[in-house]
Amino acid sequence: MPLTRKRVVGEATQALLISCAGAELNYSDHGMSLRPFDRSTSEVNWHEVDQTRTVGHGEAVFRAVGDALMHWQLNRGAGLYVRSASGIVRVGETVAVAMPIGFMAVTAICRVVAVISEPRRIGFAYGSLPGHPERGEEAFIVEIADDDAVTVTIRSLSRPAAWFTRVGAPVASVVQRRAVDRYLVAAERIASSAATE
Repeated sequence: MPLTRKRVVGEATQALLISCAGAELNYSDHGMSLRPFDRSTSEVNWHEVDQTRTVGHGEAVFRAVGDALMHWQLNRGAGLYVRSASGIVRVGETVAVAMPIGFMAVTAICRVVAVISEPRRIGFAYGSLPGHPERGEEAFIVEIADDDAVTVTIRSLSRPAAWFTRVGAPVASVVQRRAVDRYLVAAERIASSAATE
């Protein structure tokens, strides 16, 4: 998990993506962010974030937010830098996601573990690879209800994987919650734009 320049386009990021291409996820319960989580049966003390927000109404909003999600635009709209070989979320894809910190960015490598493509539900989950500051998984789901309400749910289960995330766990938790809120605000912006077209 190197510090890089803000743009995730450099040789260091490309080398990291190549080195992680064959790596295994650094946690065992793949797909856990897409299932109800039962803390009583888990052997690991996971930190859970689970937020759902109604971002708009109607099929056009559902399609616009879903399309943006599946092209990494919610991540980018939240202020993160994303490097994806295809530009489209696909199962098995390894992706670099960087969070800006001042003039630098902390880059983490994740792998898409699941994609949801249903008539009324779109989304994906990606998990952490070795070198990521956390172990765990995050899911992003866009749904349209029978009353045409469009919701976005972001759910993550994580625990520290690096010394600085263990020491700074309370700060990491605040940063994670702020990132989730920024994803949801980005979804609201996309929904608002689609609703006015």
